[in-house]
Amino acid sequence: MTLIPARFSGGLWPITVLLFTVRVWDVRPFAPKERCVKIFQGNVHNFEKNLLRCSWSPDGSKIAAGSADRFVYVWDTTSRRILYKLPGHAGSINEVAFHPDEPIILSASSDKRLYMGEIQ
Repeated sequence: MTLIPARFSGGLWPITVLLFTVRVWDVRPFAPKERCVKIFQGNVHNFEKNLLRCSWSPDGSKIAAGSADRFVYVWDTTSRRILYKLPGHAGSINEVAFHPDEPIILSASSDKRLYMGEIQ
């Protein structure tokens, strides 16, 4: 496990793990026995492609994760389909965040750059 974010949505908590996935866990009291409710798959070519950080969109419809492969992945939380694979960084992406009100995502990388982009 690489990160447990402080923010979660509706009793569900995304956790980035070293197996190229973001797993969403149901942390509500009296939740079903199987608490892992969704798995979002990232790039799986080798150990340098790990997903490093994850973030929920404010409305809970998207999850984003930064990766060691220098891309930000954004998934639809219902279909689990990758909506965006955002390039630009020259180093591992160490943080991703959604704007609280606008359809904007921010990424920070070990290349010492911040990128902000608009998504739909």
